[in-house]
Amino acid sequence: MDMHSDSFRAPQLDDRLEAAVAMAMPCCVGADIGADHGKLSAAMLMRGLSRHMLVSDISSKALDKSRLLMSSLQLNDQVTFAVADGLDAALTTPQPVDTYFILGMGGETMAHILQEGAGVLSGAKLILSPQTDVPLVRQVLCEIGYRLRQEDVVHSAGRDYILMRAEPAQEGEPDYTPQELILGPILMKQRPAAWQGYLLRELQYIQKAVQAMEKASTCKDEDRLSHFRQTLSYVQEALGFYEKEITP
Repeated sequence: MDMHSDSFRAPQLDDRLEAAVAMAMPCCVGADIGADHGKLSAAMLMRGLSRHMLVSDISSKALDKSRLLMSSLQLNDQVTFAVADGLDAALTTPQPVDTYFILGMGGETMAHILQEGAGVLSGAKLILSPQTDVPLVRQVLCEIGYRLRQEDVVHSAGRDYILMRAEPAQEGEPDYTPQELILGPILMKQRPAAWQGYLLRELQYIQKAVQAMEKASTCKDEDRLSHFRQTLSYVQEALGFYEKEITP
């Protein structure tokens, strides 16, 4: 029985964080990079999914939220706190990290963290949820020798979130194609129901962006317009699979 279950109530997670926890496998040491309030780490510990959590944030003030939460739940003895930039946090704990959570930040920032910290990963699993530039994150995963093993779409509080679980690539495993980078290799294969709504919303956004760029007399960024058109084509193709499934 969970030693915390009688006296303390685990913090409630939103749908995005619940999906992240659901992707995690039981581990000895987990790390929440950019932890802020620390709710994910508390849930991992109180559900018995991790024995110890490295709770890290670049902001000492933000990390104070996690400190307060862990103290209130009497979890401090299972937590290492670190004010650190990205994966430098791993240098503060003598135990190797099994699973890294990197959530709630832009894709460009996440890609930089992965590139700069690739040397400390040592084969750990990655649970990621970039808020922007998702294809860039998929590309960087390939560059640092990782591949996706799971992808999911969560629509929460009026916003779409892509969640990913990545592990070290197998020998000879190919890089992703441009289409896979944009759409997601696992999403393309499994086509979960939530992905359809995500694609429809992406379709509307991209169509408006393309129309605006085509109408703008000062638009000189042909490469960007070409990229949007190619993305639009991929999204339309992906939506076509759903149409085939309902066609009698």
